[in-house]
Amino acid sequence: MAHRTEFYLYKRKKKSGSYWYVCYLDPITGKQQTARSIDVLKERLGIRDFRSVTRRDEAVLIAKGAKDKGLIYSDPFKVKFDEYLLNFWTFDSSPYITMRNNLKAESIGREYAANMKYAILKHVIPSLPEGIKLQGVTTAHLDAIIKRLFDSGLSSSSIKSISYSFTVPLKEAERTGLISSNPADRMLRIWKDERIRGCLTKSEFDSFSSTLFREKDNMYPSYYLGLVVGVVTGMRSGEIRALNVEDLVPSSYSGWTRVRIRHSVGSFSGLKKTKGKYERAVFIPNSLADELRKNADSKGICLPSKFDKDYISPPTLRNEFYRILSLSGISEEERKNRNITFHSLRHTFSTLGRDSEISQEDRMVVLGHKSSDVNNRYTHISEEALFRVSSLTGALYSAFLSAEKSADS
Repeated sequence: MAHRTEFYLYKRKKKSGSYWYVCYLDPITGKQQTARSIDVLKERLGIRDFRSVTRRDEAVLIAKGAKDKGLIYSDPFKVKFDEYLLNFWTFDSSPYITMRNNLKAESIGREYAANMKYAILKHVIPSLPEGIKLQGVTTAHLDAIIKRLFDSGLSSSSIKSISYSFTVPLKEAERTGLISSNPADRMLRIWKDERIRGCLTKSEFDSFSSTLFREKDNMYPSYYLGLVVGVVTGMRSGEIRALNVEDLVPSSYSGWTRVRIRHSVGSFSGLKKTKGKYERAVFIPNSLADELRKNADSKGICLPSKFDKDYISPPTLRNEFYRILSLSGISEEERKNRNITFHSLRHTFSTLGRDSEISQEDRMVVLGHKSSDVNNRYTHISEEALFRVSSLTGALYSAFLSAEKSADS
């Protein structure tokens, strides 16, 4: 019986040079599939060599390796869109995620991939015709998804995030030859105006501080300290919950401890890098650092959970924030109308910092905000810049101590 050829190679000439391409053949029908770039397949295999493939024998090995690894669909016309999306974001087996993380370590985390899969299951698949194939997806289908998200009342940022769950896979499908054109390129952009995040005024901050101190003995220590750290540093919830005693290091300034903000905690991935994937720092008073060390468990986690898990959860910390907020005079209705969330503590920190005449650059250094203009100055941060910001932290911490005395009197 004659052996059927699995694929054949050829070169395409372009302005920048000649490049190898491969055409796979269906083992049953012999039908030729869309040509694939050998250089693209090399990337998907996780080969960290950015030079273009020039030798035929190397191109053959890559073509065979891609087929053996399951990177080639036998018939792209049979690939279901929902299955393609879910496989695309399966962290442990996705060729795309493997490629991205090989090119740049931790480019896509387990947490992010899990969130994308959740978005597909909850928001994307319900808007699609049942059983629709990848090749059959049109711009109209994608517009219908966006319209449904818009009508559901989700925020603009949430709609954008959910759209990434299918636009990124479609872009990759076009790049790798699974589809000839990307329907997302013509998709309507109907983002609605984002709600302004609320923040506490100075008087509301004082009231919140006084209430928090009064409730200290009625709160689990990790929740209390988590709220204090959130208010006086502007750190993200996940960064606060990830704090370890190893992150609390002496500084060259008397009375102050340097906090290394290196990690965050995700519901799926556990400990991971910060949102910006780089380390930053902030100063806190030694007395607060001592309280965090005293509260730490045997693993060094500064804010351990009172349950079986290592870290306190986002909902528990958030709910305690809402409870103290309510006791301080901001009702649930007002909170929702003003869009005040735990993340609003970062906005409060930044606003009070501006009012304290701390420069925008220094605030961005501590909060971890990046832009093309100041990114280079974020990379190596001096303690002098951190100490300038510590004047705000010191003032806020003193306000807490003052509120405690007034609450006791």
